[in-house]
Amino acid sequence: MKNNPYAVSDITLCCQQCSNQFPAQRIHCIDASVWKEGRQLLDEQNFFRPVCPQCKARTELAYPSRYIDKELGISAALLPEFETADEEALSYINCYINQLTPGGMQHRIVTNFYAMAEQMRIRRHGLNDRAVQLMKPFIIGNLQSQGVEVWNGFFRKVIHPETAEQMEDTIYFSVQEDNAAVYSENVYQFDIYLTNGDILCQGINDTAYQICMNILAEKGLAEDDGQFHLYDLSWAIRLHNSLHDD
Repeated sequence: MKNNPYAVSDITLCCQQCSNQFPAQRIHCIDASVWKEGRQLLDEQNFFRPVCPQCKARTELAYPSRYIDKELGISAALLPEFETADEEALSYINCYINQLTPGGMQHRIVTNFYAMAEQMRIRRHGLNDRAVQLMKPFIIGNLQSQGVEVWNGFFRKVIHPETAEQMEDTIYFSVQEDNAAVYSENVYQFDIYLTNGDILCQGINDTAYQICMNILAEKGLAEDDGQFHLYDLSWAIRLHNSLHDD
């Protein structure tokens, strides 16, 4: 933390597992252009999940913070209590957009550090974050149909298959007769968080991503408008549902 040019604040946490109180720190801004280690720290996810020194259980933190990455072109504001439906709050934030972040960036609101780290990974892979969000209901809906209770899911990485073989725990979409051809496509892997605390690694192929890109084009959402937006699982579900209403 000593190389972080931004102030951190000290807090005292109470472990939900054993009620032990222990000190922790909060980071209020991660600017990757002046703090290169910040991107790795965000990717590892440990700084917002401090460990209780007594029972070793993790406590998850969520507090207002910012992530700015000029190289990846993303500015994310973490607002834990923000809701997509709060148009008044969104308009207020966008009134001060020039004061909040540098120009030439895509602006996103996130509600937890998992989503903030996800934004970094999405940009690192050169993907459209709205298309990534739209893939989640396919994966989560499939798990729910099997009786699995899911909290949320977050993008992890892209896998480039070396052989055209079907991967386990992966959903494959196909728009051609040769279904086997999809096994050579890139696979987008997600960490799916269950309500019991378990994490499942699930994948979905590139055809699904292209389908989601087409959905965005049909809805006039392919291009970013330069404003702050919250694109999350709830947004993706609403957009999918709107397709059935059309």
